[in-house]
Amino acid sequence: MHHLKVGAVHARRRVLAIVDEREVTVVDLATGGIFSTHLIEPDKGYWRNRRRNPGRWPGSGETS
Repeated sequence: MHHLKVGAVHARRRVLAIVDEREVTVVDLATGGIFSTHLIEPDKGYWRNRRRNPGRWPGSGETS
């Protein structure tokens, strides 16, 4: 199982998850807006939202 952090503000919204070989994109079905994009990393259980800054560990991941 893998976890995608989309954000608590988007709780209970209907979404479409578009998956290709390298990336997962989560889209709001009502507006078509993109909530998050995640790089697929099979060896990890949590895939960080690449559309947000990494937070308190600035060098810990790539930003978009």
